[in-house]
Amino acid sequence: MRFALGILIFCLAIFALFLFEGICFRMVEKYATFRLESSWGPKISESINKYLRILPLSHFTKTPSNSSEVEFSLFKALEEDKYASRIMSFGRPQRDHFIDYINEAEPLRKSYRIIDINHIRGLILPGLKRFPTDEEVAKGWAGRQRDQMEYAKALIVDIKPASTSLSSERTYAEQRNYDFFLEDGMACLSLPARSKDDLIKDLRLLKKTYPAVSKKIVCRASGREAEILLNSCSSNPFLVNMIITDSPTGFAKAPQVESAPWFYCTLEKEELNNMELVNGLLDWVSASRDSKYIYPSKIGGLMRIRDKFSVKNLVSFPIPMIRECVSFFESLEEEKLRSFAIKKATKPEPTVTTSPQVTRSEQIPDQLDFSTVSTLQAELPRIETENSQAFDCKMVREYRDLHADDPSISLADNRELILKIGANFEQMGSDILMEVGEKDPLFYQFYQSLKIIEAQSVGDF
Repeated sequence: MRFALGILIFCLAIFALFLFEGICFRMVEKYATFRLESSWGPKISESINKYLRILPLSHFTKTPSNSSEVEFSLFKALEEDKYASRIMSFGRPQRDHFIDYINEAEPLRKSYRIIDINHIRGLILPGLKRFPTDEEVAKGWAGRQRDQMEYAKALIVDIKPASTSLSSERTYAEQRNYDFFLEDGMACLSLPARSKDDLIKDLRLLKKTYPAVSKKIVCRASGREAEILLNSCSSNPFLVNMIITDSPTGFAKAPQVESAPWFYCTLEKEELNNMELVNGLLDWVSASRDSKYIYPSKIGGLMRIRDKFSVKNLVSFPIPMIRECVSFFESLEEEKLRSFAIKKATKPEPTVTTSPQVTRSEQIPDQLDFSTVSTLQAELPRIETENSQAFDCKMVREYRDLHADDPSISLADNRELILKIGANFEQMGSDILMEVGEKDPLFYQFYQSLKIIEAQSVGDF
């Protein structure tokens, strides 16, 4: 009797423990975040917790592409909807907080600074200020280091029809939505879009004028504007960090790049009959989840299906996804790990045969010390190749291996590749180029010397 009673008490204790844990996961945001990070690690982790993965937690739900082989787009979409609902369960406390905030009876609203940039009206800044770094001063983002500059964690851009009136006429719900993001340190903007080209120009203008505010951009759109947004990001995948679409009228080909924008879309149940649209959006979902990092590989691309029962709940669904996206790209910036390398294309793209030109605005060294070049070259393993051995280094070899299927790269000489690779690193920041120089000093020496030669040739011309 005592033995049976002991087993019963033990089972009840285990049940109560699991019940308490489930309630905390459902209602306590800090605990939900703790359990997620314990399972997936830091934002730029590449492997999940090998001990916790044996537990039946939603964090370890397999992506639809791995869990089954489904042929029809309708079933794929439904499976994606089920997966998204389960994998984002950690965001329920954040979603509840958002809904409570929106429905607050008498909100104590703060006043935020609203500015205009040329024809772009109504950019709302969250009021965050900090002192700029040396690099930001050098780039012209700020005048002096002792002068504070405005910044934002991210910029939320709502793409609206071209006929939309000024942002001052936003509805109460829209304004409360913006207030939520502003209090979280994100800037907000309602941006009318007439075409793909206009949207690209406006987003680039924002990045150029307020780079500290628009360093990370999250774009939201529906209907025809969602189609414009997808077309814009298809040819310019690094223009934004996250895309949120609702029932787009069409789509563009998903970009085949590393570190693609995060993607979230919703569709009406009736729209599942449009197989071409569903397949196109599923390609975006798959492309956004194609990452070596755990977070984007799990939640970087999601799809939800709306019906009359779920339409209200899905309003808050992207909130935790936006926060995770912003945190992920912040971690990449901190670790300087973001890769802009284009994936291997199925068809070779034509490239310009002329060598990159170095402008006077770049920092050109006055002189270089070549005393170590011969030593570094001697340490480099010899390989048999049809390309010229001049300016041979590890960076060039790795670049050729990465683009082995591109005939334009195999035909280019080492000098052209060094200028091209170095210019790309320099655009990402001088600190990135210095870090690369520490890993491959021979490449750094070659690039600096070629910059001098190019600068002199431009001056002589």
